[in-house]
Amino acid sequence: MVQTMETWIVADLAALQGYDGQRCVRAAIPAAVNLETAEKWRVSDALHTATERTQKGASHKTKHAPDLLAKIDPEQVRKRCPACDRFFRAVGDRIRAA
Repeated sequence: MVQTMETWIVADLAALQGYDGQRCVRAAIPAAVNLETAEKWRVSDALHTATERTQKGASHKTKHAPDLLAKIDPEQVRKRCPACDRFFRAVGDRIRAA
């Protein structure tokens, strides 16, 4: 299960780098295929480290997250966060059934 929204944000490295620019340190982001296995503090620390030297500064939950969440590719998140995929499928099933 996704413990923090930062997990969804780091799941799409291309969107993160597109938002924060070339100074975003991709190597700081966990390489785990299933990001839900990473502890939430590791994900949060990784996102902070990856973005701290960018023009926008270190990622901040209320300042940056709304913009970042709007830019991430749901398909990339679904690949790296199985609970997200299950959630989206369940919501889609409910919509189709209505």
